[in-house]
Amino acid sequence: MMENNRWVKDILKDRDIALIGFAELSEIDPETRFGYPYGISIAIALRAFPSTTSMPSREYYDEYKDVSSRIREASIFLAEKIKERGYDAYSLANEKQNEKYGTRLPVKTLATRAGLGWIGKSATLVTREYGSAVRLNGVLTDMPVVVGTPVNESYCGDCEECVRHCPGHIIKGKAWSLRVDRDDLLDAPICKKTIIERGKLINVAEEACGICISVCPWTKRYISRMGAI
Repeated sequence: MMENNRWVKDILKDRDIALIGFAELSEIDPETRFGYPYGISIAIALRAFPSTTSMPSREYYDEYKDVSSRIREASIFLAEKIKERGYDAYSLANEKQNEKYGTRLPVKTLATRAGLGWIGKSATLVTREYGSAVRLNGVLTDMPVVVGTPVNESYCGDCEECVRHCPGHIIKGKAWSLRVDRDDLLDAPICKKTIIERGKLINVAEEACGICISVCPWTKRYISRMGAI
C-alpha cells in the first residue's frame, strides 16, 4: 500500500503540489463518498494574498484563478493515472456547487479526513504549513493507500481575527468540530454577496475577497516564512 502512496507523490512531483494527504472514508456515508473507500487530498499554496483594505487585490484574484485551475487539472490527471494503474477513481474537480454553494463531498472535508488541517471559524481549511492560503482538490478511489490521521477538532482556540475583519460580518465565531455544520459557522449566501460586491471594484464577478485568509495567524506565519526566504 505504501508503494501506492509513493507512486502518487512521484507522478505529482512536477505539479507544484504543496500538500498531499491520504484518507480512509468509512466514517462517511457511502452515498456521500460515491462508494469509494479511500480519498487523496491535494493542495497548492498561494503566493499572492488577499488585500485587507477596502480595495481588493487584482494580483490575488489572478493567483487564485491560476492556482484553482492548476489544482483542478492535477486532480483530473491523478484520477486518470489511477485508472491506468487498474483501479477506479473519481476526481472531485467534476463536482459543481449546488444552490447553497456546497458540494456532495467538500474538498475541505476530504482534507480533514486526510489529516491536512482543520476547518477554521471562517469555514476555510486551515493548515499548519500554509494557514488558509491553499487551494484544494482531491480524488476518490478504491486504490489501497496508507492513510493519515484525521483531524476532528479546531486549533483556532480563542482567535477571532477572521470574525473581526470580515467585511460582510457573516462569520459567527463558532469553533468547528465534526458535529458542526458549515451553516453554523457562517452565512454562505451573504458571504457570496459580499464577494460579488467587492469584486465589482476590480471588475470581476467572484473570489475577490478572501480577507479571512490574510488575517489568519497561521497564514501570517506562512507569509512571514516566505519573506524570510
